[in-house]
Amino acid sequence: MPFPANIALYKGPIGPLVQRCPLCPPRLVTSDLRRCTGCLALSYCGHEHQTAHRPQHKSVCKKLKKVRAVVAKEEHKVRHATETNNVPANAFATHVGRFFNIVSTRPYMLVRFELAKRLLLLGTVDAVTEGLEHLRDLLRLSEDDDLGVRELVPGTMLRLDLDQECYDFIKWWETADPGNDKKRGDKTLLPFLDVHGADPLEDLTFLGEHNDLSSLVCLLILKLKLLIDIRNIKVTRHALSGYRHLPIEMKDQIELATTRSPLSKKLHLMSHASLLQTEKKLLAQCVTLGAAIDEANPKFMLYLFFDPAQPLRQEIVLVMQYTYATFWETEGLFGLLNDARACAARDAEHDIIDSVRAKKMKAGTTSGETLATESAKRIWEYLHYAVENASFLGPVSERPFEKHMKNKKNADQHKKCTENKDDKKND
Repeated sequence: MPFPANIALYKGPIGPLVQRCPLCPPRLVTSDLRRCTGCLALSYCGHEHQTAHRPQHKSVCKKLKKVRAVVAKEEHKVRHATETNNVPANAFATHVGRFFNIVSTRPYMLVRFELAKRLLLLGTVDAVTEGLEHLRDLLRLSEDDDLGVRELVPGTMLRLDLDQECYDFIKWWETADPGNDKKRGDKTLLPFLDVHGADPLEDLTFLGEHNDLSSLVCLLILKLKLLIDIRNIKVTRHALSGYRHLPIEMKDQIELATTRSPLSKKLHLMSHASLLQTEKKLLAQCVTLGAAIDEANPKFMLYLFFDPAQPLRQEIVLVMQYTYATFWETEGLFGLLNDARACAARDAEHDIIDSVRAKKMKAGTTSGETLATESAKRIWEYLHYAVENASFLGPVSERPFEKHMKNKKNADQHKKCTENKDDKKND
């Protein structure tokens, strides 16, 4: 089943996935939920909401139920096959890791992959958790990953806040093959998921010249997620500094509640100076990853912001479908990137005005559209302003980027004055 092309379908509630009824407010978490017995992927606060949601859910429910039945049927065929030269009696007992090399197992692998993708589209914690379990097992059964399961795993882990597992997975995939060539060779001869507890703050030296676009994108999301948590820690510490008599234990609990990533527990232990150094390091890594993404596929960031209608390479469509929900559900991420893009647009407007006019005439687009496209290409040059702006608690007019624009304006005026004086002297 191909994922739908319309990325609006991947927009659910912003924030971490939690157990909730689809008809209740996103932030309302109910502990006593009843699961749909048909699809086993949605849960409701009660019979009333389940009945009310039935018209919307009926089609999805029937399809999931049908796919589950086909998965069970195909699994039974594999487990109880009549042994021949090309078909083992039970591939689950004899061919784990090499499933896709056996033609008779492929229908099972394909329909189980379809089930996983359908579950991920639902966007509930139960569905996404089960979807990840299927993906992990599919990769275990076929380590060569002919289906491209690895493309979905990191982003799915991030949706469930399995950030350490995500980083370990990406590092394993990018380093398991010494030649960094994941398209050739027998993967069953290489270490399988043997990276555990890798440092997500380490330098990106493990990345080679040719990396999966999905890996680069998910690494970027992970780093930005940590940057947002650092911002929240800094702001919380500043706000709590006025409450001197508040017990330190309570301050710690409040600070912990403002972060999303489990990896941020280490950040809470850092001093302010160390936190700033870590922020600087993460920012540099985000810029590096952003540049690598642009080099791998220059249209990815444009598609992320604008969802253009023009035909795109299959790779970018798949990666966008596999990671957009992760972008959307990571609170603060789009805000940070959009601010960086807005800074780029304002600062670059005069610099690229000639380019804008030329491209407008050639493509038939408006100046605003062309400027928006150009600014998206420069987003990584201005990410540091967005990070600084996000932590600034003063008036908007005094934000770091506003000061930059004022300084630039003053410098331009000074330059013009100097040029005018020189012209008068020459006259």
